[in-house]
Amino acid sequence: MNIGAAASAAMETGGDFYMKLLMAQLQNQNPMEPMSNTEMMTQMTQLASLSATREMSDGFERMLQLHQLASGTGLIGRQVQYRSGSEELTGTVEAVSTRDDTIRLLIDGQEVPLDQIRKII
Repeated sequence: MNIGAAASAAMETGGDFYMKLLMAQLQNQNPMEPMSNTEMMTQMTQLASLSATREMSDGFERMLQLHQLASGTGLIGRQVQYRSGSEELTGTVEAVSTRDDTIRLLIDGQEVPLDQIRKII
C-alpha cells in the first residue's frame, strides 16, 4: 500500500479515511508476512502528523480570514476604487460582511469582494 497516496487521500477526505485504510490493511495482510511494529508506528506517526498539519492549516485559514475582515473594517467610510466587470468604479465603503468564505464590502449599496479593491483614495 502506497503511504503517499493514502496521505493525499486522507488530506482530501479527513483522517477517518486514513484510519479505515490502515484497519483494512491490517485485516487483509499476509499472515506469513505481517506488518512490523515499526511499519505500523510509522503509519500511526504519519496519521498524527497529518492531523496536526490539517489543524494548523485550518487555524491559519481562520487567522487569514480574520485579518481580511479587520482590513475591510478599516475601510468603512473610506473612498475606494474597485473593479466591477471591465469597469473601474469609485465609491464609499459602507459595511463589511463575509459570505462563502469571502470578505465583501458594501460600496454604495453594491457588494464587492475585497480582492476587487484597486485603490484606497
